[in-house]
Amino acid sequence: MKFTFNQQTLQNVLKQRDLVLWSCLGLVIINGLLVSKILHQEEHWVIFPQENVDHRIELTSSKYSDEYFVDWATGVLNIILCVNPGSIDWKIQQILKITTERYGTLKETLQAEAKLIKKDQISTVFYPKKFTVNQSQQSIDVTGQHIAYFGKDLNPVSTEKTYRLTWVASRYGVILLKDLQELKNV
Repeated sequence: MKFTFNQQTLQNVLKQRDLVLWSCLGLVIINGLLVSKILHQEEHWVIFPQENVDHRIELTSSKYSDEYFVDWATGVLNIILCVNPGSIDWKIQQILKITTERYGTLKETLQAEAKLIKKDQISTVFYPKKFTVNQSQQSIDVTGQHIAYFGKDLNPVSTEKTYRLTWVASRYGVILLKDLQELKNV
């Protein structure tokens, strides 16, 4: 009797062991599938610009929205085209932080503009009106009203100008300024 009881207990233990083994194997397979899904899933970000926290921009590591580039271009042009003799040096430093070349032709161009602004006591402001994003060529054309004040003259010079910003996409959704140029006769 004791032998049959021990045999039944041993059979129950072996069945439970098999059940636990299959359960553990199932959990390992499920965890493996979940890990592979996480590793192959594209990252997704939501960006909140500091000027307007209700304005949300969604992007992934491979796809940027045109709205993201419009906001980026607005910020870059606001830094570089809304200047006066006292703020130009600081603004050039800020622009060079987000460029691909900190010591290239863009820096030389910006420094030449800074000398002119300081010499003639020019204050400028730029109001963008139209944006044309071309993601395949990594450029954005911005057309807007450029207003310049010369010295203490109260009569501003207002012109419509178009600027082309080209960029390079870096890691983690960071867009770096490659070049900034004014387009003539557009």
